[in-house]
Amino acid sequence: MFEVEIRGSTARVCLMDADSFQAYLDGDEYEYVGGFYDISPVDLEVPYDDYWYLVVDSYPRRITVKVTQIFD
Repeated sequence: MFEVEIRGSTARVCLMDADSFQAYLDGDEYEYVGGFYDISPVDLEVPYDDYWYLVVDSYPRRITVKVTQIFD
């Protein structure tokens, strides 16, 4: 699980596997865990074991992001 704190603006927080991250970079359709958030912290559950990429997109606004990995 990851806890993501955002400050400064609404942001889209996306946790993606490698295939989805590559699709994101290529501008193709992709799947992710997360969504648009204007409150913090955001808790994201990792759905299965793999390498994961976290994208926090606030569009043109600057934000501060703090990520904490939580172990159960």
